[in-house]
Amino acid sequence: METTELITKNLVESAHDVVIGIDLAGNIIYCNAAVKSIYGYNPNDLIGSPYKRVLPQEKLGEFAAITENIMFGGTNESIESIRLTVDDRRIKVSVIYSPIKDDIGKLLGISAVERKLTEFRKAQSRSQALIETAPDAMVIVNSFGQIILVNVQTEKLFGYSRQELLGQEVEILIPTRYFGNHAQHRKQFFSNPKVRGMGSNMELYGKKKNGAEFPVEISLGPLETEEGFLVSAAIRDITERKYAEEKFKRLLESAPDAMVIVGEQGKIELVNGQTERLFGYSRKELIGKQVEVLIPERYRQQHPVHRNGYFTKPKLRPMGANLELLGRKKNGEEFPVEISLSPIEDLDKTLVSAAIRDVSQRRYIKQLEHKNRELEQFAYIASHDLQEPLHTINSFVGFLKQDLHDGSEEDIKKYLNYISQASARMGNLISGLLQYSRIGKKRVLTEINCSHTLKEVMSNIQGSIQESEAIINYSELPTIKAYPTEFKQLLQNLLSNAIKFRKKDVPPVITIGYQKDSEKYTFYIQDNGIGISPKHYEQIFIIFQRLHLKQEYEGTGIGLAQCKKIVELHGGKIWVESSLNEGSIFYFSI
Repeated sequence: METTELITKNLVESAHDVVIGIDLAGNIIYCNAAVKSIYGYNPNDLIGSPYKRVLPQEKLGEFAAITENIMFGGTNESIESIRLTVDDRRIKVSVIYSPIKDDIGKLLGISAVERKLTEFRKAQSRSQALIETAPDAMVIVNSFGQIILVNVQTEKLFGYSRQELLGQEVEILIPTRYFGNHAQHRKQFFSNPKVRGMGSNMELYGKKKNGAEFPVEISLGPLETEEGFLVSAAIRDITERKYAEEKFKRLLESAPDAMVIVGEQGKIELVNGQTERLFGYSRKELIGKQVEVLIPERYRQQHPVHRNGYFTKPKLRPMGANLELLGRKKNGEEFPVEISLSPIEDLDKTLVSAAIRDVSQRRYIKQLEHKNRELEQFAYIASHDLQEPLHTINSFVGFLKQDLHDGSEEDIKKYLNYISQASARMGNLISGLLQYSRIGKKRVLTEINCSHTLKEVMSNIQGSIQESEAIINYSELPTIKAYPTEFKQLLQNLLSNAIKFRKKDVPPVITIGYQKDSEKYTFYIQDNGIGISPKHYEQIFIIFQRLHLKQEYEGTGIGLAQCKKIVELHGGKIWVESSLNEGSIFYFSI
């Protein structure tokens, strides 16, 4: 019996929990050694003291109610309460009160077993209900990788009961083939714990109790407690999302165009096989790269501005309407493209899908159509404009034959003069045709200063400027990329026309300027000349089409046709705004 009492006493004295005996008067009649390690009191200092000595003021009523309950034979479950240490610090504890009775059941006092709540234990009691309501499976793991807490979603998702999981290593929830790497990743996380998504850009899988595997998304968060770091893992089954992603990828692969999916920072997140074939890059080379890798270098600096503008107000639209868009292959080759953009909402971010189509063949067809139109125009010219001086020559050669013997010398001189003029006109037409056909040959795109080019043009036609007393106003013009010879010819033709088609006895006043937007330069040349009727706006740009007789204004009617061809060579367009006798404004874009 003495041995049993000794063992019982030692068990109580060596317990980590505080054990206090309280008589019916509310005084402490016993306390074990744990009061020293937890509350800082020596046991002998507390014996004989009122129990309320270790209670804060607000807990006195709590103890009175429990005493009354025990007096009436009631039972008490574990409660959370507060205790005061010897230096008046407040400690959270869990307490179980029990009656102390003698052999015949007489109530002698009350025992209180008080356990200091660690941060985890305090959190556990508060958060268990919270994690039970979480939509994801929640698993809390200690530094040894053991599962110490799960919620009901974990049981449903993995098919284990709570009892089957608690105390097990967390690897029970992942496929066997990942065991080796997972333990290492777990150690690394504990060495640098922080909130993060697990396995970024990786395929993650969970494993059910029945061995079935399924794709998961995992978010990790550290929990710092007095017992050390714990890890909270929120696990979500993404089977449906993966199915949707795979379906989307299959649709992407079946698209006839190159498809490029881009994030808000301009990084490529997904491409299809057509993209690899069109641009010459492998998928691995493109994923994670800036989308600007697919466009010519000269456009890369400005492109992020357009990209950010689109993300600000994303909508389905073709990109760069009325512009000449170019793609760039891995080998540096450039080619014309057509692009359609559409936004994709992906959880909390916006992506952009770009469908890119190589239109080289379409452009080639357009060029052929353009050449055919030029041939048709040439056929018209050959049958009309070039024939007219030939008819003149033939007619007067016939007159010469008839009058050679009996005609007057004056008639013969007159006929020869007509023949000479017709031949000269024929030569001018042929020369103009040759110039027109050579536009764009051996062209090299170069950075040019438009102000310098204009000064060269004005120097070339200085005679006309002085003879007409023309006043030419212009501000500083930009530096652009263009074909130098052709661009110079363009300015010279338009400026010469502005001087030529002036009102009688009115010096020409010409203003040259430009406007710039994000995609092009638009130049204008305004004059105070004779003007053009709106019904002739289109006709004036057709080769050899003239609105005036040769006697009124010299020329072949080829200048504006050259201008149109040069502007289109630069991917722009040319047009006129005018009224008769009110001057004209010629616009062209580069």
